[in-house]
Amino acid sequence: MLARSLLARSLPARRPIAAAAVAACCGFTALGSPPAPANAAERPKKGQVLAQIEVRRMGLKAEVREGVGQAVLRSAVGHYPGTALPGQEGNTVLFGHRTTWRSPFLDLDKVRRGDRIVLRAGRTSYVYTARSTHVIKPRDRRVLEPVPFVRRSAPDGEYISLITCTPKGSDRYRLVVVGVLHHKKPA
Repeated sequence: MLARSLLARSLPARRPIAAAAVAACCGFTALGSPPAPANAAERPKKGQVLAQIEVRRMGLKAEVREGVGQAVLRSAVGHYPGTALPGQEGNTVLFGHRTTWRSPFLDLDKVRRGDRIVLRAGRTSYVYTARSTHVIKPRDRRVLEPVPFVRRSAPDGEYISLITCTPKGSDRYRLVVVGVLHHKKPA
């Protein structure tokens, strides 16, 4: 019940993801949609490919698509609507299955502090360094903050949060790996 339970409690009204749709880890169901940004043309369309993600330690190379519904997560890593996009200040939140469909986050527990998480979006590579791992309850929404796990934070850098269910085969808890942007490389 990954994303649905994260939305069970609403964030303050100032947060664009308060109304965002996310889904349960094993039964993805859309609950709503985030408000449109000032320029709706900048908002990615549901299912649109945003980037490629690579994490060497876990042998991951996968597409990142907009949304966290069943159709997206069957074939890719999903970007939580309303959170930062690669290259934007704030927290880029990504969801992935651990034991079903393509299981992109099967080995997320192998990621260690200092490991590189690479997002390739357009002609730019965003290289994040893993800095922490957390096991949280399904209703813990602090991971969605602009600075992960800092309540009511304002963006002060570029972060990435990778989220999946844990332990393997269960949706009892969430495993979260948080990374901070190390550098950007134009292609």
